Amino acid sequence: MKHSRLGFTLVELLVVIAIIGTLVGLLLPAVQSAREAARRMQCTNNLKQQGLALQLYHDSRRTLPEGWLSDPAGSPPDNENAEKGRGWGWSSRLLPFMEEGPLSTSIVTSGSIAVTSSTVREAVISGFLCPSDAAAGIPVFLPGDSTSAANDHLGPDKVPGSTKFSRTNYLGMFGSNGWEDEDDDNDGNVDEFGEPYEGNGMFYANSRMPFRHVSDGLSKTIMVGERDSRLGGSLWIGMVEELAEPIGRVVAHGHHPPNGKAEFQHFGDLSSRHPGGANVVYADGHCDFISDGIDLLVYQRMCSRNEGN
Repeated sequence: MKHSRLGFTLVELLVVIAIIGTLVGLLLPAVQSAREAARRMQCTNNLKQQGLALQLYHDSRRTLPEGWLSDPAGSPPDNENAEKGRGWGWSSRLLPFMEEGPLSTSIVTSGSIAVTSSTVREAVISGFLCPSDAAAGIPVFLPGDSTSAANDHLGPDKVPGSTKFSRTNYLGMFGSNGWEDEDDDNDGNVDEFGEPYEGNGMFYANSRMPFRHVSDGLSKTIMVGERDSRLGGSLWIGMVEELAEPIGRVVAHGHHPPNGKAEFQHFGDLSSRHPGGANVVYADGHCDFISDGIDLLVYQRMCSRNEGN
């Protein structure tokens, strides 16, 4: 009498496991790619909402908000004073136009960020967070302070400070020039002096930029772009003078294309975890994805409002 077999042999089981493993290996990249596509779409939508909020702000005030509120001592303003003052940044002024009215009423711009409540400092705004960010899931962090020499433009949070802030992944465009003194050839001499009150982009110290001053055209001028948190955290609340790289927490510059080579990556640049580039929104409100292989001169002209191109 023959007996029917009730199970797999060891060889058959191993073959089935191998087939399943192969299928998982084939499907996993596709699943990851689909998830990243969804995250990039969410990031683009965040920028669209900020672009719309900035348009509404301009419609009501006839200017964009200040890049950040600084101490305007001197006439013309002394650039050394740009890291002093109340500090409130452009993002904090958009809250009424982003369905964040209750939080907006908690902000007193006549006082400084330094004396505001922890409730405001640590308020998490989902529209300011890219889901692909290196720090996704950690919206509140401890930025490094200026007293630590280790905290610099290559990593301002190497030594965390003691005061918590909520992060953002979206920075106003300061321009193709910079706010810090630059030693481009590393010979110990300043080749380009920083001018925080004279950015050639859309946001700088006490800027209040009207669209009529964007001579290169609204559709060709980057207004806001994204920055990943891998080098350090950015702040929607504004410039906090006690922190390392206080200006770079609220605006970005166009010294290098997004996601540049490792030796050229600075905290002040735009960056992202989206493969191939970073999202931006232009002054006319439309969004685009800037390739990290873009020609530097072309990119810098897009970061400026008045390059004449």
